[in-house]
Amino acid sequence: MGKMRLLCGKRDLGNSNGGIILDIGIARVITRIMGLIAACLLILGLLLSSINCVAFDLDYYDREYRKLEISKSTGMSQEALLSTTKELLDYIKDKREDLEITALVHGQERLVFNQREIDHMVDVKDLFALAFKLRWISFVIFGGMVAALAWLKGKDSLRDLSISYLIILAILGLLCIILLVLILMDFTMVWNTFHHIFFSNDLWILNPKTDILIQMVPEGFFFDTVTRILKIFGSILSALAIGSGIILFGWVKPREGKA
Repeated sequence: MGKMRLLCGKRDLGNSNGGIILDIGIARVITRIMGLIAACLLILGLLLSSINCVAFDLDYYDREYRKLEISKSTGMSQEALLSTTKELLDYIKDKREDLEITALVHGQERLVFNQREIDHMVDVKDLFALAFKLRWISFVIFGGMVAALAWLKGKDSLRDLSISYLIILAILGLLCIILLVLILMDFTMVWNTFHHIFFSNDLWILNPKTDILIQMVPEGFFFDTVTRILKIFGSILSALAIGSGIILFGWVKPREGKA
């Protein structure tokens, strides 16, 4: 009683949900773990996609430069700022080999970035390259795990995925609340901690009086950027949470009617 065999590749013809025969206890543990991992991978992929969406939106940079009056602090025109930014983003996307970019700065034609700034952007480019890979790996493995769950549990896989997603989302929500409190209390501390974690050197410490890179994207820019990323990310997660709730409601309601 309560014990069934795992038949490799053989479907249980008596299972109306289309799943395969599994030991009930083992099946619950395996599918719950798979569901939780799949939910984590989905959320990671969506976070990296949200970052990508904001980081490479040239219109966003245009609005932020005007809002923060970056033209004044850099001595560059708005057109020169956007042109430089486009080249910078092309470099990160590996569409440009170097950062030897010239522009009018305080009325003089010169190289925009010094060697320290360029060396730091090499690290930034490597970090984005890793993020690009992780995003697609996350989505691919997520898709594979969803397919495996569908094979193992049939229609019930949607219910399990929805439950797993909501569990991970609740945990993530608590972590986000803590992060938001820390950001509002001391954004500089949070931002510096991020750099200490993801960079193995101090090249990210630039001089706001002389270095154009930090003048283009000062702390206020990053605060707005993090806020925008979290808004996009939060909106996507909320939509998926609503969808998960609808799936669970639709799964529970027919069973209540049968009771």
